[in-house]
Amino acid sequence: MELEEVARKFALRNAVEHEGTANPGSVIGQIINDAGAEPQEAQEIAGKIVSEVNQMSLEEQTEKLQSYEFEEKEHEHDPIPDLNVDEDEEVVVRFAPNPNGPPHLGHARGMTINGELRDKYDGKLILRYDDTDPVTKRPLKQAYEMYAEDFEWLGYKPDEIRYSSKNFDTYIEYAEKLIEKGKAYVCKCSQEEGQKYRNEGEACPHRDQSAEENMDLWSQMKDGGLDEGEATLKIKTDIEHKNPAVRDFVAFRIIEDPDHPITGDEYRVWPMLDFAGGIEDHVMGTTHIVRGKDLRASTDRQKYVYDYFGWEYPDVRYWGTVQVSGFDAPMSTSTIAEMVADGELEGWDDPRCGTLRALRKRGFQPEAIREFFIEMGVTEKDAEASVETLESKNRDIVESSSRHFFVENPVEIEITGFPEDKQAILPLHPDHPDRGDRNIELDRENNALKILIEKQDLEDGFMRLKGLCNIEVDKDTAEFVEGDHTEAVERDAPIVHWLPASSPEATLVYPDGSEVSGKIEKADIEIGEVIQFERVGFARKDADSEYYFTHR
Repeated sequence: MELEEVARKFALRNAVEHEGTANPGSVIGQIINDAGAEPQEAQEIAGKIVSEVNQMSLEEQTEKLQSYEFEEKEHEHDPIPDLNVDEDEEVVVRFAPNPNGPPHLGHARGMTINGELRDKYDGKLILRYDDTDPVTKRPLKQAYEMYAEDFEWLGYKPDEIRYSSKNFDTYIEYAEKLIEKGKAYVCKCSQEEGQKYRNEGEACPHRDQSAEENMDLWSQMKDGGLDEGEATLKIKTDIEHKNPAVRDFVAFRIIEDPDHPITGDEYRVWPMLDFAGGIEDHVMGTTHIVRGKDLRASTDRQKYVYDYFGWEYPDVRYWGTVQVSGFDAPMSTSTIAEMVADGELEGWDDPRCGTLRALRKRGFQPEAIREFFIEMGVTEKDAEASVETLESKNRDIVESSSRHFFVENPVEIEITGFPEDKQAILPLHPDHPDRGDRNIELDRENNALKILIEKQDLEDGFMRLKGLCNIEVDKDTAEFVEGDHTEAVERDAPIVHWLPASSPEATLVYPDGSEVSGKIEKADIEIGEVIQFERVGFARKDADSEYYFTHR
């Protein structure tokens, strides 16, 4: 393949990946690596071909890209990226959620990676609430505190917490400076009209208004002279930009009755996320941003504002989407909120949810969640993961937890001929004898013993009660049989768990929301402690007699 054709192939791919604009630097490396070109030659060819490709529309680029084949290489990723950091520069990173509900597993990715970057570079981590949308993503008052709590539980305490909703005066100040510079204007087009102009790459009739006209209209937006939906403040960009979403974007809109949990109804003009977020990053001194690749247009929009003020834009890394399957409720904050409001879920920590609160309640450990996302790393490749992968990492951590018996659907049987001196002493953990034993107090009556086993385990014949004795069962009675567990193994007999008849009751709640009642071994188990019910799985004690199933 000729050098120009190699350059065109990779320029097209780079352009499509970056919303229509290829980067010559990326293409130069590909020409050198794939075609063996000399650096000077590669630079000249890349400049020429990238210029040609960037003149095409995104649709044309995508169509032409289909004619090329690419060798699939093993995907590499950088778990915790090495950042471009100047000498003596303090790394400042931020996690910026919309607090319309508590964080779910998807949010934990941003919390983890930004927390790890802060720790790696001994920098600063900011939790910033992007809470300036009281309409479509209305903030939930209690979610603010939930985010701070869950962030710290995950292992990363923010160095600073900021509320975008508390900085309206700053956003308004910068908006007015842009109006004065002639870089922002008040548009009175309808949403449909504005969309039409953007799609066609044409300026709307209000774009060339004078700064004085725009400032007067802006004042009317603020004080009530213009109604909600009648006008917006837009930032001037390149009206012919390849991506219509970047063309003259909205910075402020009118909301007449926001009733915001932080600002109430103090303001009528409300900043859009890209404008407020861009200003916030500058004010906070953000040096590095890790965000979804679907937000490339946000980067492009914000860079116009930075250029107008002569600011340096933060270094940006992108990652692809991650879909985590295996939960009974959708991984969507707004959907979960509706289900909670409708009574379909008992709360934000309902075990069917993928919220951090639900995972915590079930007994997942923060280390497992951190490892899950650190291993996933920062890559632009979209990924699918199952909760089973997270369970595997959590199992490695809770495997050392104490063992206990839980008997579901208990059936009482009486064992005759049981020795008076025999005891039930089992290890707290078979692999950690140093942690001691659990001595189960038996219910003796004369020369008989009353126990409970699961109904499904009850069958006539020879069986072994784990850690206690062998028995011969006949309906609801049994006879003690001399011997140890080796005989049961040799005879391939059932080995079942059991409990004394007087054992206390307990409830086990499963991830699908179902509950089972049963009996539990008497033990000093702390609320919040994760244990393993033998032959059942791991569970976390949530209340005196209530346990939440973690996983097997």
